[in-house]
Amino acid sequence: MFKFNHKQTLITSAFEGEIDLLRKQSKFPHLEPMGIGNLEQAIQVSSYLLQNPDVEQIVFLGSCGVYPWSSYPMGAIVSPKEVHSKEISDLFGLGKQLPTNPPFHSLKSDPSFSETICNAPTTITLQEIDAEKKKMWEHFQVENLEMFGLTKVAERFQIPVTAYLVITNVVGPNGSAQWQTNWREASNQLQESFLKHQT
Repeated sequence: MFKFNHKQTLITSAFEGEIDLLRKQSKFPHLEPMGIGNLEQAIQVSSYLLQNPDVEQIVFLGSCGVYPWSSYPMGAIVSPKEVHSKEISDLFGLGKQLPTNPPFHSLKSDPSFSETICNAPTTITLQEIDAEKKKMWEHFQVENLEMFGLTKVAERFQIPVTAYLVITNVVGPNGSAQWQTNWREASNQLQESFLKHQT
């Protein structure tokens, strides 16, 4: 993992449980969860950066689901190089996403981990994606609910983002239940790995 300047780095997550082990160390001055979902992330990160102009880097620690066609195992840590926001309703023809070709945002990925392409829709995907529809999404490897909102704001502030996501579930009908079972142990693993490289 990269080593970060603690005084100039916002370390964030979706909720407190994803950074609670770091909080016990009392050495990260910019350590705050920014909320679940793209919208909440965008609002909270924007507000935080306006109030803390000394922040020059953002690190996100979180979880993600792996799409069934990707080979990443449970518990693997990945570092996205791109994040998109494509909606399942659009894929299945239940709605029309505008713009029809939404932009994506780049991250400063950590080459010590698999560099992946993340999809960050507004809702958790609980649908099976058949072979025909898979062709339209197979460049996505993992799914996370916060990365698009976070990176969109960071790009406006011209602040680089590095994300570390631990795989907790397979995207699909059982994904949410798998996440509930696995997130705590997976988060502990991710936080402990991060702490080991920041001392």
